[in-house]
Amino acid sequence: MIKKPILLGAHWWILAITGLLFGLVAAFVDLKPVVDENFFFSTSDPAIRQSKKLEQNFPSRPEVILAVSSRDISSSRYLGRIQKLTQQVKTIGNVSAVKSLTEGPKSFEDALKSPFWSRLLIAPDRKSSNVIIFMQGKATEKPVQRLERIMHELEERDFRIHIAGPPYVVEMIRRSLAHDFRYFSLTAVVLFGLTMAALFRSGRLFVGMLSTCTSAVLLTLLLQSMLGKKIGILTVNLGTIVFIIALSHLIYMTFNWQTLAGRMSKESAELAAAARRMTFPASFWSLICASLGFASLLIVQAKPLRELGFGGVLGTIVAFIGAYVLYSPFLRWAVPRKSKLVEVEPSRAFWSRRFALLSLAIILLSVGLGFGLTRVNTDPSLLDYFKPHRELRDGLEYVDRSGGSNPLTLVVSARDGSKLNTDEAYKKMSGLHGALENYKYVGTVISLPTLLAQGDRTPFSFLISYEKMMEMMEQPKYARVAKSFVNEDRTEAVFLLRMVEARHDKHRLEVVDDLRSIARKHGFKTALVGGIYYLQGRLAQLVAESLVTGLFWLNVLFIGIAWIVARSIRGAVAMIASLTLVPLCMLGGIGWLHVPMDVISAPATNVCIGIAIDSMIHLVFGVRRAQRNGKKGWEAWVAGREEQWRGIVYSDVIFAAGFAIFALSDFPPTQRFGLVVLAGLLIDLLANLFVLPLLGGAQWKKK
Repeated sequence: MIKKPILLGAHWWILAITGLLFGLVAAFVDLKPVVDENFFFSTSDPAIRQSKKLEQNFPSRPEVILAVSSRDISSSRYLGRIQKLTQQVKTIGNVSAVKSLTEGPKSFEDALKSPFWSRLLIAPDRKSSNVIIFMQGKATEKPVQRLERIMHELEERDFRIHIAGPPYVVEMIRRSLAHDFRYFSLTAVVLFGLTMAALFRSGRLFVGMLSTCTSAVLLTLLLQSMLGKKIGILTVNLGTIVFIIALSHLIYMTFNWQTLAGRMSKESAELAAAARRMTFPASFWSLICASLGFASLLIVQAKPLRELGFGGVLGTIVAFIGAYVLYSPFLRWAVPRKSKLVEVEPSRAFWSRRFALLSLAIILLSVGLGFGLTRVNTDPSLLDYFKPHRELRDGLEYVDRSGGSNPLTLVVSARDGSKLNTDEAYKKMSGLHGALENYKYVGTVISLPTLLAQGDRTPFSFLISYEKMMEMMEQPKYARVAKSFVNEDRTEAVFLLRMVEARHDKHRLEVVDDLRSIARKHGFKTALVGGIYYLQGRLAQLVAESLVTGLFWLNVLFIGIAWIVARSIRGAVAMIASLTLVPLCMLGGIGWLHVPMDVISAPATNVCIGIAIDSMIHLVFGVRRAQRNGKKGWEAWVAGREEQWRGIVYSDVIFAAGFAIFALSDFPPTQRFGLVVLAGLLIDLLANLFVLPLLGGAQWKKK
């Protein structure tokens, strides 16, 4: 007797594909988030072009500031430890120079008397001094790790070291994102899976959903890497977003599969195919809406949002294909069972109610919260990126109090175009320097006048002109320091400002405009502006613009899609009105509660709108099926809601379970991302189950 060959089921091959994709991603995809000072912008952005021009004309290096506090910073013990710290920091790779009380000024007394060194190295309250570390190259991970080890080795009770500076802040953000990507994304996926298993009560469906969604995520990461895209400050959450998009298709397909099992034989070979056909039209239009939503981010200048837009479009397409290619074999393999929610199914009389008062309350609440849109803060303080009462935040705050923690660079020239190497120009620049230091948001200022004032302290300096002094300071003997403060033809000078983040209650670009006005009052015009402070302000402006333009164009496009899906003016208007409640509540609530809307948490709105559109389209297609079966008006909406409510509730419950884990992050932007999505899911649930049916099908007068 000839034995038949044993053939593996299709679901086993799909599991093998998932394993293969996992191996390819592990081998070929760099999963480290890429974060640097200029990562926030595309190379065509005016802010980046201006910053690059500034760097070319006035070469400078990124600085890390160590503020070292003690009871007596003039003691020999303190200065000895400062010297030891300075020497050890010099041995770190990527460190090009170090300035401190023992590396620069002749002595502590010399530093106190010097207009230049006192501003650069000594805090106004004289309770701490600075060690300024100049770094080269963009690699910050290893130098910062080495620096942290040195700090921990040398720190004592009366020798406290506090750290700040762009390279350190960038590394801390990168480290937080990498931690959350490894732990919280994985934990969120596990929670998604466990919630799916609990609701659908099927190990086979659980394995199928997990395999399909994981494959979609892995394939998206692999394709992104092949296209030269790295994981960035926003695409670090792309895996979770793609997982959700794929899972949404599967939830509705599985629910329809359960519904059809009550109408057809459970053993029917066509059950999985019928569920796929029933779900496909709504899934297709959900794909279109989600893709358009992410594509709207491609037109903004903020690089992280554009990266998310590209990755979102790619991930949406991959998730759709994966859902309809990879999941069907698992539906054929599984046996339909009633879920927990089916067992507690509300009666038909419950869904026949209009819930007019509840819907009216939701609408009024949304309108009230909507007034908070004008209060949304897209330009949060740098300190808001880190948790209070932690070592990192405490260090930043200490440095901030000691002279400012966020650098800003102004390049000015005389309004009449005259040169800046004369006595008259020196006096005017000194006046501008004092005015800048007296401005509320400015801490320490280092400029050409302070450098020349240091030169004036040398013997017989009165015999040397300011032009000759500048030429001397451009020599290697003086580390070419003048080149960082004045250009070759002496028509432009640099003012280096450290901005105080604790006083941040005004938009950064408005602050920069104020500084331009101060320069004009003193006879100068601002030629260039650069530094992290300015780039943050520009980024905040772009985030605000993206929220407005992105939501506007998404609503414009959704009007046409709503008409195609609803096939009626009233249905389309009801869909648009219900969708509008989601961003109104989310962004308005953020404004009223003064929640910082940084670039990392801003995409939470897009995620929730995508979920809301998805649920809405599936509900409307359920209504259309009821209309084809002879139901009209309100009865069709009752039938559609009765058919699709599980899918809407399932998706929100599963997504809420996954996103809840982000609230446990130590990184506030990730926390805000998770909490904002959770709030949006609640609004989505209420809007789709109660407001949309009332607006779309309720009969106001009985016939």
